[in-house]
Amino acid sequence: MLSIGGGAGSYNLTSAEDARQVATYLWHNFLGGISSSRPLGDAVLDGVDFDIEGGTNQHWDDLAKYLSGY
Repeated sequence: MLSIGGGAGSYNLTSAEDARQVATYLWHNFLGGISSSRPLGDAVLDGVDFDIEGGTNQHWDDLAKYLSGY
């Protein structure tokens, strides 16, 4: 499982389009997609944990929707 966010730092999604782009990146680099730059090689993670304590609460629902669409 990949955990994104956390209690330290500042992070946010600026729009639904930003959420879509992040979902595409996560899918292709950590989940079931295909990319030549997968940081964990051939490992395919089976979930994403949204630990959104330090950022805004906007557009995370969009990110979940786009990820679910894959």
